[in-house]
Amino acid sequence: MPHGECQCRIKVHLRMRPSSKPSAALHFDETKAMVRIDVQKKQSNVGGPPRSYTDQIVFSLDSVIQTTNQETVFDSCAKQLVEDVLQGYHGTIMTYGQVGSGKTFTMTGDMKVYAHRGIVPRAMHRIFQEKETKPEAGIRVQMSYVEVYNEGIYDLLQTRGEPAGSLMILEENGLVELRGLTKMPVENEAEALKLYFEGEKLRSYSDHSLNQMSSRSHCVLTFYIERRTGIRTLQDVTVAKLNLVDLAGNERVKKTSDYRGHLRREAMAINKSLTFLEQTVYALRLGQGYIPFRQSRLTTLLKESLGGNCKTVLIVCAWPEDYFLDETIGSLRFAQRVKLLRTTAIINKKLDSAGTERRYAKEIIELRQELALKDALSGHTRISYDELTEEAKTELRNKIEAFITDEKELDQIPVENFRQVSHSSIKYHVVAKQVKELLCLFKEAHVSIRTQLEKVLAEYGLIPPPEEPPPEDSGVGELEGHGFHVGIAPLDARPESPASLGQMSPGAKRCGVTMLTYKENDVPEGVWECSSDIRNDAFLEFKNGTEEGQQQEAIIKSKEGELQIKRRYARDICATINEAKKEIQGVKKLIKERGIIKPDDCAELEKRTSLLTRLRSLKSAYHKAYNELKTVKVDVEAVQQEVRDGKEMLLESFYGWFHTLAKYRGQETEDFLASVA
Repeated sequence: MPHGECQCRIKVHLRMRPSSKPSAALHFDETKAMVRIDVQKKQSNVGGPPRSYTDQIVFSLDSVIQTTNQETVFDSCAKQLVEDVLQGYHGTIMTYGQVGSGKTFTMTGDMKVYAHRGIVPRAMHRIFQEKETKPEAGIRVQMSYVEVYNEGIYDLLQTRGEPAGSLMILEENGLVELRGLTKMPVENEAEALKLYFEGEKLRSYSDHSLNQMSSRSHCVLTFYIERRTGIRTLQDVTVAKLNLVDLAGNERVKKTSDYRGHLRREAMAINKSLTFLEQTVYALRLGQGYIPFRQSRLTTLLKESLGGNCKTVLIVCAWPEDYFLDETIGSLRFAQRVKLLRTTAIINKKLDSAGTERRYAKEIIELRQELALKDALSGHTRISYDELTEEAKTELRNKIEAFITDEKELDQIPVENFRQVSHSSIKYHVVAKQVKELLCLFKEAHVSIRTQLEKVLAEYGLIPPPEEPPPEDSGVGELEGHGFHVGIAPLDARPESPASLGQMSPGAKRCGVTMLTYKENDVPEGVWECSSDIRNDAFLEFKNGTEEGQQQEAIIKSKEGELQIKRRYARDICATINEAKKEIQGVKKLIKERGIIKPDDCAELEKRTSLLTRLRSLKSAYHKAYNELKTVKVDVEAVQQEVRDGKEMLLESFYGWFHTLAKYRGQETEDFLASVA
């Protein structure tokens, strides 16, 4: 499990509204966080009147709160979640219940009485208290406030004078965003409260028989908190969200007397969205493959809170009277389902490129100082870790050319920047910048000499001349005036080996995977003192009789097998491309032969439409195959290079083995190999 990731269950709390006429059917156990409801039912009795009996329903929650103390509610339900958000986790606090059960009072409270503040102002106070007490964290806070009213999403913090309209929901990579949403930066608690009160004024309220200030919309207040984790790790930035959701209450029209037109429509929209929310929770509980988050705006906004990267708390508000017993049972059943849901919350870190760059620059300086100190202690005071200048490169190039022409010895070429790495009993010299530059310059000289040699050999007919590049119109096919060069010829186009290749020098012989045709300067001293037959026999002995040779030979064969598969796949793609081109030309010819079609000729129009559709399909297949061929061609070149590297490594290992045996046995190579044979 990654650092900071945790599997957590949604916490569910029950808050009961104080009532002068509590129901005798409700029994609360705050210690065990359980609620028992005694429901009177009737059972049919054969041959007599229905018989009454009592059925008990038991609900298990995380806590049961019957107090009116707002601080107790905050400490029990929301305080720990706010602390988690300050540590970098996403968090959501929702209130759910019937109309008039105290949801808005729980979230907002009575702002006229300080002690009656709800969860929202108390969470604000904790966030900005953290911001003031820890200025080194660089905490930045933004807030947004939206409401879902009649399946429309409206911004409650938009600038005055702008036209009010429903926001559009965008989903990308599983994340939900609102296009055009206002995110206001806030510096202190007073600014946040001011914006919150302005948004409250724009909320949709109405009065009915159960509540004089009934919320007619679902509201979501979100705080976006960005902070740095410390001074020494300024590159670690966490970005967290705290969603405070005040859901509208489900209601029955016959109990609220909402017979007016707009109130009835609002009640229908609220109940519909809450029904979709319950269906979504039920689908998440069953673990279905498809979760209907998009059924309503509310479930889309709560997608991450219910089943994503978030820690969620649900506060169920209920009215403990007999008149609302059915609504209370329904709310508790919903809470029981939500309690079974689990989310995966992680600390949300943001990549700070500026901080990362500063950290890397600091590490480079410290490493250079450490290397300079180590070199000074070991006596290597002339070592430099800076980039080579052009003058230094020119001087090295001149020394290499002199070394190649035997005017200078190898010791006269400076090799200063290196360190030794031990692996078993073999020591490898891992060269640094200067030695890498030397290798690059050696490669340039090698390529130049090889080009000149191939040119001379081609003039004397010893090797075939280099192939000319194909003309512009020799690609696999053209499509609408654009030529494409595939670069892989068909099998019958391979040139036959010239006869001159059969006349090899006496010192050249094929040995399975390569030819031993190296010059004297390319191998250790003493190897070329024996005949080519003995060298080749020794090569076979090394390749088949030593563990190192067998391993390298197995790697080469594996890569060659992979190369054959990729070449075969490339030839298949070439055949597909050629076939597509032929079909494209045939379809174009048919379209051209039909000429101009009369508008009233429906049959011909249908045939032409079919041909055009076929042509577009063929072109799409052609381009797809061509792009795939380019990818395969890159893979083929990479595997070819791996095969070449493997062969060079095999020969290098063989010459080291051959030279070591001849040196430490104290006898001539031919006599030694003869005794081995």
